[in-house]
Amino acid sequence: MSRVALELLHASNSGEARAAPPLLFIHGAYSAANCWQQQFLPWFSQQGYDCWALSLRGHGNSPGRDKLHDYGIADYVDDVAWACDQLPRQPVLLGHSMGGFVIQQYLRQHPAPAAVLLASVPPGGLALPTWRLGLTAPDILLGLNLFQQGKYHPTADEVRRMLLSADVEQATAEWLAQHCQVESQRAILDMTLTTALFARRLPCPVLSLVGRNDLLVSPMEARSGGQLLGIDTVVLPDMGHMLMLDRRWLQAAQAVDDWLCQQFLAPAPG
Repeated sequence: MSRVALELLHASNSGEARAAPPLLFIHGAYSAANCWQQQFLPWFSQQGYDCWALSLRGHGNSPGRDKLHDYGIADYVDDVAWACDQLPRQPVLLGHSMGGFVIQQYLRQHPAPAAVLLASVPPGGLALPTWRLGLTAPDILLGLNLFQQGKYHPTADEVRRMLLSADVEQATAEWLAQHCQVESQRAILDMTLTTALFARRLPCPVLSLVGRNDLLVSPMEARSGGQLLGIDTVVLPDMGHMLMLDRRWLQAAQAVDDWLCQQFLAPAPG
């Protein structure tokens, strides 16, 4: 499947071109490349970055929707490798939620100049977050399971509570509710059955961000997972899980931009 063209959105730099590598955005579960189109792709392109966003197989406008449940995390890693081969140079990888977990696995096999994990599934997988969610918000966990089975579709208000800040614009919540899709059951199983015993330090500079109000990946889970990967995690106030769509998305974008500038645009010594 990775030899078949996947959906790869492009937003070329529209500001003063940066010396940094291109940026490749990888979406999370129940989502697709279009989640980056609302805010992140236009904003980062205006800052001078060459931006790309991939829809993993079976997501968005990529082929394979009819075989979605056959695909696992290893297949998504292959998709990222395919996308990197389409770009003029190795990109910085930015992954949200499941996309962050995919990047962790990708970096075990492939080089990258840097990576950004946004509310990433931790290296220990979904077991702990699922257990916590069952205790603190069992209705949300039930809704996710019913949606995965095709028996329920969340309303905009339910999506806001699950994924966004309470004060996010109604149009954003409605857009997200309209565009969410079922995730591969095999990929969810891969993330559930994994263990932190296989976690190891990542081989390139990595930034980890998480929202303080994230219901799906808590700051504690992001921080402890980051420690296993040898990285620190920055907790962003007043933000939920979908950092790229939340009301204060610019805080997350600027944190990423500041970090990228430190990595690639630092002044020469002396």
